[in-house]
Order: sequence, then C-alpha cells, then structure tokens
Amino acid sequence: MPFFPEIDETKTKENAKKILRGYPRWRRIAGDSSHQKITATYSFEPRQPHAKPSQIVEKLALNKTFADAELNEIEQAVSRLFNPLQRRILFDKFLVNLPEKDYVIYTNLGMSESLFYEVLEAALLAFAEQYREGEQVKMKNVERKDRINGETK
Repeated sequence: MPFFPEIDETKTKENAKKILRGYPRWRRIAGDSSHQKITATYSFEPRQPHAKPSQIVEKLALNKTFADAELNEIEQAVSRLFNPLQRRILFDKFLVNLPEKDYVIYTNLGMSESLFYEVLEAALLAFAEQYREGEQVKMKNVERKDRINGETK
C-alpha cells in the first residue's frame, strides 16, 4: 500500500478551477477592490426603523464576512505554493480583475504552450492541496481486499 493514497487528478483539478473561478464573485460580495477604497462619505447607511438591524442587513453582513474569509483562504493557498511560477500563472489566470487568456500568459512568461499547461496542471493540484488543508483533493476509489475474509471492498 502506498504511503500517500492515489489522487484523482482530474477531479481535483476541476475542484481547484471551480474555487479559483469563484474568486471574482467573492471579491464582489466582500466589496473588495484592487483600487484605493472609497471613504464612508459615499456609502449609504441601511435604514433601521427600530434601532436594530434588519434581517436583510444581517444577511448582507454575514455574506460579506463569509466572502472575506473565502478570499483570505484562496489568497493564502496561492501564497503558500512553493513554486513562484505556479503562483504567477494562477494569479494571471484567475485572480486579476481582468484575467488573461492562456496564450497571453504563456507568451508574456516566455513559455511554450505545452510547458505552460504542465505548470498550470501542477499549480492546480498544489493549490487544491493548500486550500483549506486539502479539502478539495479527491482520492481515487481503490479496491482493497479485506484481510480477514478476502472480500473485495
């Protein structure tokens, strides 16, 4: 039996892409901006008729809090990648305001198309391992024989 279980790379990469593609949405929900944040003078205070927050305001606050946490998880997982080229590719492909097309990224990095996709696939697997302690890593279903009665499980 191998020390590390066999990973279903296809499913794991799909999971990583799904998380990374959600990054712009989490930024919108969190109200995050890549530019200088606007001061409170341009924001509206929600109306509170009885000096207590409404359910809508509470829901918005919870959504923002959750979105901030999700942004932090994604950004920290990318930051923990050992290979700086993998970090750069994931950033350019998924985390910038206007994500680049693949051919633009590998041209800017001076890479061949095949090398770009090799590094991208490795980056997606590494991201999945780092994101929330590897919760998006999917293992292959491996049949094993029960040692006691020889049944396949």
